[in-house]
Amino acid sequence: MDQLLNITSVPINVEINVTRAELKLDTPAPTVQISKSPGGMQITAEPIKINIDNTAARESLGYGHKNIDTFAKDEAQKGMKVAYQAVANIVNEGNALCNFEATPSSIATAKATRTMETIMDFLPKEGPDISWSGNTLSINYQASELNMDWNTAPEAKLEFVPGTVEFIVNQRPKLEIEYVGEPIYFPRSAAPGYEE
Repeated sequence: MDQLLNITSVPINVEINVTRAELKLDTPAPTVQISKSPGGMQITAEPIKINIDNTAARESLGYGHKNIDTFAKDEAQKGMKVAYQAVANIVNEGNALCNFEATPSSIATAKATRTMETIMDFLPKEGPDISWSGNTLSINYQASELNMDWNTAPEAKLEFVPGTVEFIVNQRPKLEIEYVGEPIYFPRSAAPGYEE
């Protein structure tokens, strides 16, 4: 027997669109203001001052009471006396050599002794009085300052966008039934070409 029905099933066609939930944060970026005050260094120096007092040393040589004029006159007179004494010494040494009373070596020894005595006599018996003041160094340093002022938003702005699910039915399900056989007549005798 031939198949009389052709059955076709058409499935449902559904399109689903999903939008995810979203949390939006709207916060302005923080800003910073930087200000700097320069530092500095101040140096104060007082040089050393040395005071030398030779009064005691001059007095030990016998010059403490003299001013510059008196000192120059006295030294000039002493110079003349020393010159005369030197001439007299030379004459006396010559006479001693001529009379064979002295030898050149004894004269040289005597001169060396007198020279040392003269040097020692011209050395002061007291040293100078030395004092000093000053010699201070003061450094005042102030470091530079760096100030930072932050501007931040008082609170963040949050916005919640909920997600969505959308169903779109593009085609509904259906069942198609098609009769593919010959027509059926009732009564049978109504069919064309009916034979008993």
